[in-house]
Amino acid sequence: MTARLLAWPTAACLLLFAAGCAKENTFAPPPPPPVTVAHPAQRDVTIHIPFPGDVRATATVELRARVRGFLKSVDFEAGTLVKEGQRLFTIEPEPYEAELLSAKALLEQAVAADRLAEAKFKRMKQAYATEAVSEIDVLVAEAEKDSSASSILGATATVQRAALDLSYTVVTSPINGRISRHYIDAGNLVGVQEASLLAEVVAVDPLHVFFTIDERVALNVLRGKIAGRSLNGKREDILVELANGTRYEHPATPDYVDPTVNRETGTLTVRAVVDNPDGHLLPGMFVRALIPKAVPQAILVPQVAILRDLSGPYVLVVNAENNVEQRQVTLGPRVDREQIVTKGLAAEDRVIVAGVQRARPGAPVTPQEAKPEPPASNDS
Repeated sequence: MTARLLAWPTAACLLLFAAGCAKENTFAPPPPPPVTVAHPAQRDVTIHIPFPGDVRATATVELRARVRGFLKSVDFEAGTLVKEGQRLFTIEPEPYEAELLSAKALLEQAVAADRLAEAKFKRMKQAYATEAVSEIDVLVAEAEKDSSASSILGATATVQRAALDLSYTVVTSPINGRISRHYIDAGNLVGVQEASLLAEVVAVDPLHVFFTIDERVALNVLRGKIAGRSLNGKREDILVELANGTRYEHPATPDYVDPTVNRETGTLTVRAVVDNPDGHLLPGMFVRALIPKAVPQAILVPQVAILRDLSGPYVLVVNAENNVEQRQVTLGPRVDREQIVTKGLAAEDRVIVAGVQRARPGAPVTPQEAKPEPPASNDS
C-alpha cells in the first residue's frame, strides 16, 4: 500500500518533465499559389480594319413593253434565276406579223417597179440614139428609175421596222440574274401610252460591295494599297463581314474608287467585286468591309489574360521576385484567340495566363511556364 502511494508522485513528475521538453506549436503559412505564365508572342500579323458598307447588284435591268398589244403569256416563275436571251414575256404577235407581210409586199412592188423603170430608161436611151424620142423623154425615164430605186430603200426600211416591232413581241432577258415578280398579268393591254414596266432582272453573281473609308486609309488607296500585301508578300484581299458577325467565304476585289473625297464627311467611296455563286448575298444587305493592314512585330497575349476594371483593361504580370503586378495596357484589334497589346507590355514580361483567380497584386505566386502553342490565325 505504501509503495503504491509513492508511485503516483513519481509518475506525475515524469509527465510534467515530458510536457516541458515538447516543442511549442507555431503557424506555418501556406506556399504561394501556383499560376501559369507565358511570355507575350511577338510576330508579324495582318489585321483587318472594318468599314461600313452595303451590297448592290452589278446590273439591274427593267423589262418594258416596247410595242403596243395584249400580253399573251408570262413565261417564267417569279424569283427564279434566268439566263441571258431567255423568253420571259410574249405580246400578241399577230398584228405585227401582218404588218411585216404587208411591208414585204410593198417591197416586192417597189422592186418590180424599179425593174420596169430600168428597162424603160434603157429603151429611151436607145430610141434617143436614133432620134426617135426627145432628150426630155430620156430625162423623165431616168428620173423614174431613180425614184423607183428610192422606193426600194423606203420599202426595205419599212420591212426592217416591221421585223423589229415583231421581235419586240418576245421579251427576253438581256442579262443573267434573278427576276422579280411580273407586274402585269397576262391578258392586259401594255405599251399604250408608255413602255409598260413588266418585271426587273437583277444580276446576283458577282455583286458589288460599296463602302466608305476615311482620309487616312484613302491615302493608301491612292497609292494602290487598298488590297495590300502582308509582310511575307502574300496578297491580302478585302474580307466581307455579314450582319451576324460571320465572315463571307469569298473575298472581295476593289475595282473602283471615287475620284473625289466627300468634303463634308471626309470619306472616300470604294467599290469592290465579290463572287456570289451560292446566292448567300443579296443586294441591299448591310455588311462591313475588312481592309487588311500589316502590323510588324506585334505583341499578342491570349484573350483569357485580359482583365478589366473601372480603370480599363489590364494584365497580371509576375516580376523577378515572383510577386504579382497589375499592368494597365492599351489594346489593339483581336487576332483570333489573341489580343494585340499596343502599350504596357514587353516581349520579356511573364503574363499570368491561367490561375488569375488565385493571384493578387503584390502577393507572391509560384509561376509555372505554359507550354508554347502555335498561333491559330494570322488575321483579324
